[in-house]
Amino acid sequence: MGFPKASLAAQSQLPEFEDPKSIFDLLNFQLSELLGISGSLVTRICENEYGITREEWQFLAMLAELNAMSPSDLAARTTVDRSQASKTLRGLMSKGLVERQRVPGDGRRALVLLSQAGSNLFAQLFPRVVQVHHEVLQDLAPAQRQDLARSLSAIQARALAVAQEHKPEGAAGRRQGGSRARWNHASRPD
Repeated sequence: MGFPKASLAAQSQLPEFEDPKSIFDLLNFQLSELLGISGSLVTRICENEYGITREEWQFLAMLAELNAMSPSDLAARTTVDRSQASKTLRGLMSKGLVERQRVPGDGRRALVLLSQAGSNLFAQLFPRVVQVHHEVLQDLAPAQRQDLARSLSAIQARALAVAQEHKPEGAAGRRQGGSRARWNHASRPD
């Protein structure tokens, strides 16, 4: 497996969340590393065994849980970028895993829902993803798992509040070059 040795070496020390001294002490970095490792396992299962992408898996799982949704709501409930959502839905539709239904009385809106093939695929794939979940958490006692769930819930709620507090007034528009357009000689450190 091709995981960076520096990242794995940093895992041998506990991060200093109270007083971060390096990137290895930052929560976002630690979570990203965890997702990179365990998420890649799920991605390989999706791609190699079932022929779907990680984004397609997220959409299938969300539709299995919440039933029919608008494409924009579906993208908002997952980590799939809105710009990637249309491509992901087209892929799922071409594979016959989701269907679009028009909203009665509103010709511009549609809902997306799992097809029978999508439901069948989810029923096969979800137990495999749960297996990875259990293997990743196997060294934690049930009480530790509950503590982790409570902590993650509190952290997520606080992250949403922080995101609202620090919403940028003028985001770097991607259509105008995004951060590349903002990076200039005045921005560069000397």
